[in-house]
Amino acid sequence: MMPDVKPIFIVGPPRTGTTLLAKLMGGGDKVLSLSEPFHLDDLLPHWALKYWFRSLLKRAGMVRVPMPRVRNYDEYFTYLKNLARANQMNYLVMKECFHELELNKPWANFELLDGFAAAGHPIIAITRHPCDTIASTLKLLNKLFFGYTGMLIRLMWPSVPRFADDEHIVRWAARNWAHFMDWARDRKLFIVRYEDLVKDPASAMMRICESVGMPYHQRMIDHKHMPPGFGGIGAPEVLFKAPKPVDTSSVGRGKNLSPDHQRAIRALCGTQAAETGYTIECPDDRPAAEGTQSRNPLQPLTAAPQ
Repeated sequence: MMPDVKPIFIVGPPRTGTTLLAKLMGGGDKVLSLSEPFHLDDLLPHWALKYWFRSLLKRAGMVRVPMPRVRNYDEYFTYLKNLARANQMNYLVMKECFHELELNKPWANFELLDGFAAAGHPIIAITRHPCDTIASTLKLLNKLFFGYTGMLIRLMWPSVPRFADDEHIVRWAARNWAHFMDWARDRKLFIVRYEDLVKDPASAMMRICESVGMPYHQRMIDHKHMPPGFGGIGAPEVLFKAPKPVDTSSVGRGKNLSPDHQRAIRALCGTQAAETGYTIECPDDRPAAEGTQSRNPLQPLTAAPQ
């Protein structure tokens, strides 16, 4: 008899620990955990998506299920649940990064995620100090979307968002973080802070599992246990580097942001940060040096050159 499958979503802005949490939850009993399966469906042609699933299932020793040829979210969601059911899984964990509507499709996914929330599916909202989140986002996007790497990625995926410069990235990421926190609060989602997760993984995972009605297992925090049904796209250090114990080494990286960027983040995220227990302190609140122009962080975003 096929088991019932409970879908569980993990949602957070980019670089807030969504991939890490998806991997940890994948260590539970009878859990299929996928990192950004809906984003993969948007990015890849049908044949490439089928090949990706075939490779994942082969590595995990899992059975395949025919993939629908119709490209819509409802059919694809049904496919993912059938895939978990056919492999005797009781839980289908799906992590998706929160991208607000200012990004071009298929990167903007607010409507999709809001639909899952409206349907009553369990959603774990994960957040991280906005300065740390944006510092990490800035580093990753500069690596991926600029230079020769950026040219190659745009050749493969012409829909990749275009950012003009560091300021554009910082202001978009800050707005996206604030929008996510408003969304999570308004929908009364269970919110976990990345800092709490890495400081005490066992306690955090117990609370997370309890919030979604999923059994906690010690294997979730055992870095030597590789979840058999985990894969997708997301944080490279989680997906591709050698596994290591969860630690707090990435906490506090936002202190390396420039004072101007920190002031912009405080202006855009200060209210939501305070509601979540974060303090945004700028190391240098002096006015801009003579002869330089300090931009208003609340001014509308300008499109990057095409």
